[in-house]
Amino acid sequence: MKLIIFDFDGTLVDSRSLILESHRTVFSEFRLPLPSPANSLALVGKSLDVILRQLAGPMAPIREMVRAYDLLLPQLRADPAFAEKPVDGIAELLFELSSAPGITLGIATGHRSDTVAPALEALQWSGYFQTIQAADMAPSKPHPAMLLQALAATGVTPDNAIFVGDTTFDMEMAKAARLRSIGVGWGYHQADSLTAAGAHRVARAVDELRNCIRFILDE
Repeated sequence: MKLIIFDFDGTLVDSRSLILESHRTVFSEFRLPLPSPANSLALVGKSLDVILRQLAGPMAPIREMVRAYDLLLPQLRADPAFAEKPVDGIAELLFELSSAPGITLGIATGHRSDTVAPALEALQWSGYFQTIQAADMAPSKPHPAMLLQALAATGVTPDNAIFVGDTTFDMEMAKAARLRSIGVGWGYHQADSLTAAGAHRVARAVDELRNCIRFILDE
């Protein structure tokens, strides 16, 4: 059995509009200086409370801000202008992989379980993933716990697993868990940064990602 674990934001979906509008609304609500888009997007992948401490500072009302995000997220997702959009070709790739014999799919995301589940349901992807590891189940990336838990949940060994992500946090997490990793160049961190953080390969398009996965699975 082979296990392929995907990050969510920036890897499977483009969530830029959702993230930036969430920050704009919540930081305005709490009368805090709005972080730059570059600073906001650079932290995508970490758990929300960790992101907020870095963007708003340790003295900010982090718990209250997290609750505000929880209330806001369903509203923004209901608006096509802000809802996550699948990366071109990724839905077809997920279908192919989930249908292939001997392959199991998983997710490791900075979202909490109760926020990633509605997104997967809206995208009609819920049935693709046999294990979903989220921020309420483990420490924030780049801690390896999410990947280790995914291995334990599926009974797959590290040498039979791959992690696919778009940030240096993803690559560092995979390295710590001793998984081979593939970085994607369409997300929130640059391709050279992914390589420097330990990515075994970097794909710049979904067709290239498909080939990278096949190559590593055949090694």
